[in-house]
Amino acid sequence: MDKSAFLSDWSHLVDSGLIEKIKSHFDAPSCMTLGELSFSYYAQEINTNDGVFENGLYIFKFNDSFYVGKATSCTLIERLAKHFDSRRVGGFNSLLKKLYPIDKLASNYPVNQRRMNDGKILILPIDEELLAKRNNISVSTKLVNSLEMDLIIKLRSAFGMDEINASKKSNLSGNFLFE
Repeated sequence: MDKSAFLSDWSHLVDSGLIEKIKSHFDAPSCMTLGELSFSYYAQEINTNDGVFENGLYIFKFNDSFYVGKATSCTLIERLAKHFDSRRVGGFNSLLKKLYPIDKLASNYPVNQRRMNDGKILILPIDEELLAKRNNISVSTKLVNSLEMDLIIKLRSAFGMDEINASKKSNLSGNFLFE
């Protein structure tokens, strides 16, 4: 069975249908891991629709933890790669630092990167024309931020993480890691 990381046929609404698709995706044996994601796979999948949707949302799942992120100022593939930046001064590797907080030394980042490879991934490309039509406005970072936060809140509820995370929520530049 082919591995999958993309959900391109979503309505750009964070509703119960999308949450069910996300749950099914992560439960499926065909769910791609971060370690299996390649540039060639990404390039092939991102261009399968009419138009190229290079911005969007993404979700990482590590056992019972989730990370929801967005790519608006750079492409999805650029943003995903930044999570693996092993430089101590790397500005976009906060997930790498916080996912395994015991290993904060830069010399341990390669170990953390290998651990991240086991995480599952789902990419939700954004069709900017569809969003603009639905909202009758130009697509902006503010709108994508709203979709991201809506997704975070609904995933917390859908996976029963509200109580668990009430006191443990970790802020990662506006995104949340659920433990």
